[in-house]
Amino acid sequence: MASKRSRSTLTGLAAVLAAGLVIGGFVVTDVREGDDAVLSAAPSATAGDPADGGDAARRTGSDGGVAVIDRVGPDLPGRRALTACETDSRARVASYDTAALGRVVMECGTSAQGYEHIRVRHTADWEDVLRGHTTSRDWDDAMFTAVHTALTEPQKGLPVDAGDGKVCYAAPVRFDDGSAPSPDGFVKVIVSATTERVITAYPTDESDC
Repeated sequence: MASKRSRSTLTGLAAVLAAGLVIGGFVVTDVREGDDAVLSAAPSATAGDPADGGDAARRTGSDGGVAVIDRVGPDLPGRRALTACETDSRARVASYDTAALGRVVMECGTSAQGYEHIRVRHTADWEDVLRGHTTSRDWDDAMFTAVHTALTEPQKGLPVDAGDGKVCYAAPVRFDDGSAPSPDGFVKVIVSATTERVITAYPTDESDC
């Protein structure tokens, strides 16, 4: 897990977000050796890797990424990642390289944050995204694909300050046949700027934060 930033660095980031300055672009790095269940924008990642969002999660537009859910693909985040959640709420199920915060992780978490929070609070929301689309994917396949794109290929002007030490990302969501979920064709992701952890991610009809 990446080392924590200094307090001055975090303070500087908070100031930038509070000022409303545009934070654009994304970081492309290789998957770090030994990392399990890493979702990366690395060109070496393959769609066959159960821990990777695949090519669909890396398709971009001029103003940021579009989260494209392949209707047939790997089961995310993978059995090994979720098995770790049975004994350790701090175990990591995914990792993302972001321009604004550096390495951001999604942990197994609790009812208040991370994968467990999303599972408890938003499984039905993500199942609604898949409803009406012929697909073999589960709710968390859609969620991980959407989160990956929102964090690593942010829309223009994102992330923005969400208050209480949190920042907000958003991205449009589409399927590989070009269709969009209805009515919620976007994803919103909330991240702690102080711990670099994903707090929540859910479908929305809003195109930004």
